[in-house]
Amino acid sequence: MNLRRTMAVVCSAALSVVAFVTPVGAQSAQTGATTTYQINARHDGSLVDTAVGAPPLSQKWSRDLGGNVSYPIVAGGRVFATAASPDGYGTVLHAIDAATGENAWEPVDLGGTYWWSALAYGGGRLYAQNPDGVLTAFDPATGAKIWTTTLTPQYSFTSPPTFANGVVYTGGAGSGGTLYAVDAADGSVLWTQPVANGDNSSPAVTANGVYVSYACEQTYAFDPKSGNPIWHHRTDCSGGGGRTPVLADGGVWVRDAAGMTPSVLNTTDGQVRGTYEASGRSPAPAFDGRQGYFVDDGVLQERHSRTLETRWNFEGDGRISTAPIVVNGYVYVGSRSGRLWALNGATGQSVWSTDVGAPINEPDEQNVSEPLTGLGAGGGLVVVPATHLLVAYGQ
Repeated sequence: MNLRRTMAVVCSAALSVVAFVTPVGAQSAQTGATTTYQINARHDGSLVDTAVGAPPLSQKWSRDLGGNVSYPIVAGGRVFATAASPDGYGTVLHAIDAATGENAWEPVDLGGTYWWSALAYGGGRLYAQNPDGVLTAFDPATGAKIWTTTLTPQYSFTSPPTFANGVVYTGGAGSGGTLYAVDAADGSVLWTQPVANGDNSSPAVTANGVYVSYACEQTYAFDPKSGNPIWHHRTDCSGGGGRTPVLADGGVWVRDAAGMTPSVLNTTDGQVRGTYEASGRSPAPAFDGRQGYFVDDGVLQERHSRTLETRWNFEGDGRISTAPIVVNGYVYVGSRSGRLWALNGATGQSVWSTDVGAPINEPDEQNVSEPLTGLGAGGGLVVVPATHLLVAYGQ
């Protein structure tokens, strides 16, 4: 079943390539854990983990979770994921021992309308959000609930939460849109800000800004502590939906389902730094320094983050579906055919591939018919959701 929020878009302006700003140094990669969608709070898909050896890797375990599986959280010796309930609406939270593949604690019913849910990790806690705005903090060691907050006044939640510096950031929609900052210690709402719809955009966070992006590239930056607006990038376009932005090399990389050319905005002022070619349904890119990795139309491309020059392509089987991740310089991508590849990030050469046993779905940022899916890594593992399966690889 495919449930879509209605998209009504009227576009009257096109964005063109703009001169690039002065280079900004690349930020360091997240080390050792996957804490939210696309690895970290910047959603740049980049991880350094000395415990993950160079490919080839071997399968450590595989679990059938009974429904389509979310992106994993990989932290603290455990792997967490949600799966669509096999018994009707709602999703189930699974906690798995990273070493053995066995349950670390019993599965938890997250409830909710439809089959969407999403996770974040930080401050020694696991955070789960369902589509009705119920946000719950769990003890990751035992599964005990620490607090539960129902976010109001919105009633439709499709933006995965992000943890940063003691705060959980998320978005909600229904009547307009709202960006929320929630105290990770007790679940109290620290601040809210209105946004142009609130759908499908996991907040990307640094010490200097919280960034979200909605239909027609309606992109915002807010102060992480106060919630005060920093800038708002507008276009002559309106509609419903959104996409998770990626922060890399001083830019906010935004995509749009309305057919607009994807853009790179300055993190400081929201001005357009450049544009690049990709379809509206292309997944989030990943970055390793100034090397960017982009999947579009079933093909993986490497591009320089400043010149946007394409230096190599990898076609695989022509069905590459996942948002890429980069682990210790190796790029991992999966295919609808169930194939997983590891590529040399510098050359694009395939150094290893394997059949995970089931199709690897693309991340669907528009629907609520399944949890948002994606690759993860940490603690010596690369973890792959493949339809109903969750499969871990390591040395």
